[in-house]
Amino acid sequence: MVEQAKRQIPRSGGRFYGYRVNCEQVPLLPASSVREVLDDPRMIPYLIVWKSRMGDEVRQAVRLARSVPLTNPSEVESVEIKWTDGNIVPIHLVWRRQPHGGRALLLRCSCCGRPRRGLYGAGMGDDGRFYVARRANWECRECAGLRYSSEGGALVMRGGPISRLLGRPVPDIPSPRPEPWLPYVFASPLDAVDAGLAQLLTKGDCRGGELRGVGG
Repeated sequence: MVEQAKRQIPRSGGRFYGYRVNCEQVPLLPASSVREVLDDPRMIPYLIVWKSRMGDEVRQAVRLARSVPLTNPSEVESVEIKWTDGNIVPIHLVWRRQPHGGRALLLRCSCCGRPRRGLYGAGMGDDGRFYVARRANWECRECAGLRYSSEGGALVMRGGPISRLLGRPVPDIPSPRPEPWLPYVFASPLDAVDAGLAQLLTKGDCRGGELRGVGG
């Protein structure tokens, strides 16, 4: 668990000292990945995997399945996200009509209930004394307490210290904004094994979709 003493001191230009969690460093579940599951007529569960940005190590994995109403067909359409520890989080779906006649899928934040284009699997928590990086049950950026990497000028290398070192003005240099941490989507755990992104116990576990060695 990452933690840091609570201390966020404002600075000029919207910048600040203190602990922060950027949304580009957190697993993002986009609505487009959920739609892949919904568009499959077989209605089978899918494996969603986030690979390390620096290698092939699996950093997070969940099981995503469509929820089928058992009693009331008019229930709000939803999916179930199952963590590797067995915890299940239901996510309600929202369809928005588009001007061209199609439909866009949005996901309701499990915290505030607002429709979003994507939800995050981790965020910033507060235990009273420390800010901590915590697992989030698929919340929007605001509810998870996440910031953009570019927020507050964090991606800008200021020319002040370099200017003093060189004895002449040096302009500020902006760094490119990181890409969001998107998942791989697999219709079968065996496909993930073939891609080198998961380890399974036995073939029986492959058919059952139970994973080993893929934690947060």
